[in-house]
Amino acid sequence: MSTLVIILRAASLVAFAGPMLLLAGLRRGETGARARQDGGSRAPMVANLAAFGLFLPALLIFAGSAEACMALPLALSGCALATADAALVVRSRAVLGPAWSLAPKADQGAGFVTTGPYRRMRHPIYLGLALLATGQALAFGSWPAVMIVLCGIVPTLAWRARAEEQLLERMFGEPYAAYQRQTRMMAPGNKVLVRAGLAVLLLAAALLPLPCTAHVRSWRTGEVEDRPLPLSRSGPHVDRPSRVWIDTDAACHGGNADPDDCFAMLLLMSSPDVEIVGISTVFGNAPLPVVDRTTRDLMGRVVGNAASLVHSGASAALQAERTTTIEPAHAALEHALERGPLTIVSLGPLTNVAATLRRRPDLAGNIALLVAVMGRRPGHVFHPAEGRSAHGILLGHGPIFRDFNFAKDRTSAATVLRLARRVSLIPYAAARAVMVTRRDLIQMQGGPGAAAWLAQRAGPWLDYWERVVGLPGFYPFDALAALYVLHPQHFNCAKVAAWIAADERLPLPWRVALGATGLLVGSPAERPRITHASSSVTYCGGAGDGLKDQLMDLLTRGSSPGASPARN
Repeated sequence: MSTLVIILRAASLVAFAGPMLLLAGLRRGETGARARQDGGSRAPMVANLAAFGLFLPALLIFAGSAEACMALPLALSGCALATADAALVVRSRAVLGPAWSLAPKADQGAGFVTTGPYRRMRHPIYLGLALLATGQALAFGSWPAVMIVLCGIVPTLAWRARAEEQLLERMFGEPYAAYQRQTRMMAPGNKVLVRAGLAVLLLAAALLPLPCTAHVRSWRTGEVEDRPLPLSRSGPHVDRPSRVWIDTDAACHGGNADPDDCFAMLLLMSSPDVEIVGISTVFGNAPLPVVDRTTRDLMGRVVGNAASLVHSGASAALQAERTTTIEPAHAALEHALERGPLTIVSLGPLTNVAATLRRRPDLAGNIALLVAVMGRRPGHVFHPAEGRSAHGILLGHGPIFRDFNFAKDRTSAATVLRLARRVSLIPYAAARAVMVTRRDLIQMQGGPGAAAWLAQRAGPWLDYWERVVGLPGFYPFDALAALYVLHPQHFNCAKVAAWIAADERLPLPWRVALGATGLLVGSPAERPRITHASSSVTYCGGAGDGLKDQLMDLLTRGSSPGASPARN
């Protein structure tokens, strides 16, 4: 495909160069003095030439990748537009004959031309030049060049046209005024056609940054070409925890709400050899009151009395350099850490954990492991469709999922990254190993009461994924964190550097839509010199087979819960 794109771009360059060279040629014996003698101003011409001077470097320097997902259709349309308008320029120049001049002038002997394209418009050459430059910019996928056309070339061409008309009005008087009344300056008389053309050009200018900054593969997968991380199965080693704290922003209340927190909590609660010493709630997927109510509802179905197990936490992001209000969850987590090593499974923003460590940094050593659902490779975005969606917004590109837990509270993520000594990150990409389908929800409805309750709550979320994402199921992101705690041998992980900084590899449209700052992972050599925070973490970028069976087994069997609310 890239070869054809290059050929089309070369053809558009030829179509662009021919008319420009033709127009630059002056009639033998004509000089600038003659042009000025006829009363023309050179300022509009100089400004227009300057705009074209900016246009050409922008065209070549900021050309989109020939491998970009929209490179071929843009090259085809741009080359066609450039070729058609090159023909318009050449035809109009031929009709003018000796009456053409690069600088504004009028030849009294020849009169003014009203034949050929000049029967419909007074300046077809300038219209052709504007559209010729637009086609060239589209063919090269250069959105800066498109903006120069709209903001520089078109206005200066209009200035040139108006300056010439003032000269012609003085030279020919009423005959030229009558000609003006019968024709348009630079556009055909069909207003609908003109408006439609302008709308298409503006839309192209708006969309160019999106498809022309991402290769086909990265557009369809959300991943840029990169040196792969040294992920290994079941490594680095993680001991199965005895004491676990869950920090959740559960939103499994039905409707268009992601139920993955409830999947994670139910998995951990269903494991008989794991002691759940406490659960803290935090804002995120839903406002804190909704999270509180949902979490207590689920825990009430599992352990009967959730009052001593669930603790209300932060309702907003942590503010840098400000005193943090001590919520019940912070005090309870602090007390649990004082009693000994604790594994914290963070399913939402890290606000509660950061607030506790900010108040008691001496307790960081008692965090045996912090598992957080966040982190990504530089330049990556996550969209689950990966070109498989029939409902994708463009070339199979479905909805984008930002690194939600990190984005909701970046300050807390930086605090935890600095203070916590052992952190495992479970990114969205790891969840591709497990898909919950409608058949799975039906199976859960025949399981224990809490599983049936969750299946009913997850139905609308599955409907959303089928309708909008275009997949037959959904990825239970947070459930992967619980599965990692219970079955780390199924995950592909590596010890890597992690840092919080601006992601320079992220294409411009994603930086605008998702934010430039990210929690990024890679080799130490990839880490920039200036970061908001940095550390070494375990990053689990994938998972093997068998996790789906483990998930369904834990959710549907009637094992006794592992919660021990009295011993936290």
